[in-house]
Amino acid sequence: MNTYFNDRMFNQQYVNPNYYYQNIQQKYNQDQDEKVLDAVKAIHDLCKAIKEMDPSHQEQAFLACLTAMAQELNW
Repeated sequence: MNTYFNDRMFNQQYVNPNYYYQNIQQKYNQDQDEKVLDAVKAIHDLCKAIKEMDPSHQEQAFLACLTAMAQELNW
């Protein structure tokens, strides 16, 4: 085990804890932003699939998707 690295990396004398936690928060926000983009892409794919249906089946698919989303999010 490299104690020199651990002493420097986790020692508050050398590393600013606020900077360290700021980096953790920034990484978390980036991950969440990527998930938002993935959700938007999925909605575009869903809309593309629904556009290929006739109007009555579009309505049925829309309501079924709303129901599934409500169940998944415990609404």
